Amino acid sequence: MELQENLYYINQVFDKTSIPQTGTIDTQFESCTFKNCDLTQADFFGCDFIKCTFERCNLSMVKFGHSGFDKVHFDGCKMIGVDFSHTKDFLFSIDFSNCILDYAAFMKKKNRKAKFSNCSLKGTDFSEADLTSAIFEKCDLSTAVFMRSTLSSANFVSSYNFTIDPEKNLLRKAKFSLDGLPGLLENYGIIVEEN
Repeated sequence: MELQENLYYINQVFDKTSIPQTGTIDTQFESCTFKNCDLTQADFFGCDFIKCTFERCNLSMVKFGHSGFDKVHFDGCKMIGVDFSHTKDFLFSIDFSNCILDYAAFMKKKNRKAKFSNCSLKGTDFSEADLTSAIFEKCDLSTAVFMRSTLSSANFVSSYNFTIDPEKNLLRKAKFSLDGLPGLLENYGIIVEEN
């Protein structure tokens, strides 16, 4: 099925669909499922995704300028370099499982109670994001950026390779394991060793 501009799709399944580089503009997708789609570098400017699921899709370098995401789930997707910073703030709600989100950007996004499960988040930028009560389950956060981020009640217990400065982020009631302690103390030059 070829996608066009200014359309409304509801309860559609897009399987192995490849969208041209121009992508689709001002289109609304509600309760749609995208499976095994190669959407590399597609441009979804002004599109709205409501209660949609993306399964095993390649979304690397996709442009989501002024797009809306309400209760959207990504599973097993490759999303290298995707910038969510310029998406609509209203009802922004997305979750990820088994995704490669390396070098993605969530700057200034409010995504409370978000769930990142078994994801690679290497170099991902969470600067000034509100991730209150977010769950980072078994995620690799190597070189991920947390600067002036709100991480109150967030759960990092099973995640690893993160560096989070407690003086530059809001961490009230955030949860960490003992193994994650070095990532909280790195900026102080404190070395934590096991007995």
